Amino acid sequence: MVTDIKSPALDANGAAPGALRTETAVRQPPDSGKVAFGWWPLAIVAVAAAAWLSVVVARETHFTTGHRAAAAWTALLVVAALAIVAQVILLWYQSRLPGTAGAAPDQPTLAFRRRGLKAAVMGQDGRASTSKTQVVLWTAAVVWALVDLLLLARAYHGANLFTNAVTSNWRPEYLVLLGVPIAAATAAKAAVAGASVSGAYVRDPVGNGVWGLLAGVAELFTGDDDAVAWADLQYVVFTLITLAYFASQFLAQPTAGLPPVPAALLTLMGVSATGYTANKIVSTKVNTKQASPAGQ
Repeated sequence: MVTDIKSPALDANGAAPGALRTETAVRQPPDSGKVAFGWWPLAIVAVAAAAWLSVVVARETHFTTGHRAAAAWTALLVVAALAIVAQVILLWYQSRLPGTAGAAPDQPTLAFRRRGLKAAVMGQDGRASTSKTQVVLWTAAVVWALVDLLLLARAYHGANLFTNAVTSNWRPEYLVLLGVPIAAATAAKAAVAGASVSGAYVRDPVGNGVWGLLAGVAELFTGDDDAVAWADLQYVVFTLITLAYFASQFLAQPTAGLPPVPAALLTLMGVSATGYTANKIVSTKVNTKQASPAGQ
């Protein structure tokens, strides 16, 4: 006599119950309906530290290497403090809205990823957006540089570094560096949104249990199938190279204001952004055709 042994039922995440369930399958993100208490004291400490150090550094009158380093680190702290304050305000505001960031209650990971400041780099499906991340990176970099120049204004007696940076030493290429990522993000969003509105193509939201910094970074250069998307990877690599050049040149010569960006790097940025946008449009159209009924 043969006995039919049934295998244990799988849960919603595809894992077996009990001891067979993996840690990744059961872990849940923090409650998206509440603001963690730790954000409030962190915001207070960050703002107080940034304000105090800014006053101390800005009052320095000796344009030394040590002072330039202190100004650069203080400017970085100011940007971080602004980000923390924005995070607290957004979390507080979203916690008072009905529902959880517009996500269904059975999608806690999606709700968590689209709350707070991190929503600035998340797509509608809860995955990290390559184009939105470029916008955030370049905005933060330029703000950091301008705050640094403000802190050095009194120490450098030759001229007001901040005023010169936004007037006589203003670099028009920064309109390209800031505008190209925004244009790519807008075009990518329009391609996906247009297909979604028509009902022919709807991207599945990020799965429950998939969250964290490493997961977000991986999503910057992977596609809908979780394989490496070369257009996305190229866009990320050229952006990081240009950002590294920007930071190194600015720190080496802050008296020159925002550093000039070579035409080669601008071209690579523009080509990679164009390739990323084209790939997004083409892949969306392909998925739309696959999602549509045959012949329709």
